[in-house]
Amino acid sequence: MLSSHSFALSAPVAAVGRAFALVISLSAADVWALPPAPAPLTAATEQSPATQGEVGRMLINPYGEVDGLRLVDGTIVKFPPHMAAELTAAVKPGQMVRVFGRREGGGGVEADSIVNVATAQTVFNQPPLAGARRLPPHLRAQSLQTQKVAGRIDAVLTGPRGEVNGVILADGSMVRFPPDSAPPSLQPGAPFAASGLGTRNAYGTSLEAVRIGSSLSALQPVYDPVP
Repeated sequence: MLSSHSFALSAPVAAVGRAFALVISLSAADVWALPPAPAPLTAATEQSPATQGEVGRMLINPYGEVDGLRLVDGTIVKFPPHMAAELTAAVKPGQMVRVFGRREGGGGVEADSIVNVATAQTVFNQPPLAGARRLPPHLRAQSLQTQKVAGRIDAVLTGPRGEVNGVILADGSMVRFPPDSAPPSLQPGAPFAASGLGTRNAYGTSLEAVRIGSSLSALQPVYDPVP
C-alpha cells in the first residue's frame, strides 16, 4: 500500500515541480529583460530651465513690491511679491539668471526658482510663512498715490492663459488693468497713456489703471461708474 500511495503522489508532485520551475524560469527571464534602473536624478538634471538670460530690470506691482524680472531678451519672469526681499537680495539687473518654472500662454514664465549664475544664489517660490499677516487691501490702498504715465508701448503683459492685462512703456512704467478692458490695438510701438493709483519708487512706476487711452487727453474710464 505504501508503494502504491507513493506512486500515486509522484505524478502530481512532479507536475507541480515542473510548473514551479517554469514560473521561476519565466520570472528570471522577465527580470533580465527589464531595462536597468535609471540613475538617481541630480539637481542639475531634474529639469531644464524654462528660460535664462541677463536681467534687464526688476518689475513691480502697483504697491511698489518687486514681483518679477524682465530679461534683456524681453521675457517676463513672474515671482510672488511676498518674496520681494529674497529676490532683490539674490538678483540684480545686469546679472545672468536661470529660471525654472512654467511657460505661460503669453510667453512669460511663472518661476519656481531663480538662480544667479555668477553667485549660484537661488531663491525659491515659497508660500508666505504660517501666521504671517499682510495689511488688508483697503489699508494697503491708502499707500497708493495718483499716477499718470504716457509713452510708447515696449511690451504687452499677459496672464496665465495669454490674456492681455497690462503694458510696459518705453520708460519702464508699468500699467495693469483688467483683461476685459484691454483695447484691441495694444501692440509694441503704439502710443499709450493711463491714469490710476500706484507707486513710484527706485524700481520705477507702476499703477492700476482707472483710465486708459492713446494719450493723456484721450483717456477713457476702465470701470463703469458707481451707481
